[in-house]
Amino acid sequence: MRAAAIDIGSNAVRLMIADVENGKIVNIVHKDRHVTKLAEVLSTKGILSEASIERTLNALRRFAEAMTLHKAERFHAVATSAVREARNSSVLIEAAGKMGIDIQVIDGTTEAGLIFSGVCSAVDTQDKKVLVFDIGGGSTEFIYAEPGKDQKKISVPMGVVKLAERYDFGGVLDMGQMDRIRIPMFSVLQEVVKYLECSPDMLIGSAGTPTTLAAIEMHMENYDQIKVNGFEIAKPQIEDILKKLCSMTAEKRLLVPGMEAGRQEVLIPGILITLELMSMLGMETLTVSDFGLREGLVVAVANA
Repeated sequence: MRAAAIDIGSNAVRLMIADVENGKIVNIVHKDRHVTKLAEVLSTKGILSEASIERTLNALRRFAEAMTLHKAERFHAVATSAVREARNSSVLIEAAGKMGIDIQVIDGTTEAGLIFSGVCSAVDTQDKKVLVFDIGGGSTEFIYAEPGKDQKKISVPMGVVKLAERYDFGGVLDMGQMDRIRIPMFSVLQEVVKYLECSPDMLIGSAGTPTTLAAIEMHMENYDQIKVNGFEIAKPQIEDILKKLCSMTAEKRLLVPGMEAGRQEVLIPGILITLELMSMLGMETLTVSDFGLREGLVVAVANA
């Protein structure tokens, strides 16, 4: 079955077209992603900006062309935090519907389940207690799994675009500023850890923050999904990257090998969340997954 999945996130919109057999992705036919920053004014205005809606619709037009070109037999589009929360999300949904793309707005629990499914198709988690977290633009999802037990999932409205809207990450930053920003993060993460009652052997991060950290650590001029999937990065390495990025303006950060355009400001709050979580759990190593919601969705679409 050749299936396609569209993930309309709060920071980026992503497409995957893949051949799926027996619940596994056997061939990735086409991938695409565009940073559209749907949540760029959500925290202050409660709406999706006209500019971000237009950027997202332009991306969806390209995705529709790609699905026709690559002969996807079935597709599904889902939207997450920004579209869930915005008062004017119907503007985007109706415009997308007119071009033949029906958007399903999914809740945080459904999102978390798809993320976990996608991550486990890329990283070996067998017989381990695993905590997967996915830092999005508007929310962060956490999934804890122990062998022989039901998964625990939680989604919290803390994301990198929301944080970048609240704090200015555009200029050179001092570590004192970073410590102050961590205080509200600590409170949220403390509640997450308490709810999950987790003691993981393995911490896996998916989405743009962990994958960009891996790309920067490997000095990637050209992003390589194969090298990123399963890459392990130590806490001191992440701390060094944070210090390096804070010493630069957003414009200069774009020159760092591995940095993706559109992530030069939102990466820093993502790193702060990651480090705070690692400290709270006593984890010294982060395993990175390039696979997540989009990959979990494409398998679900093929199996529907």
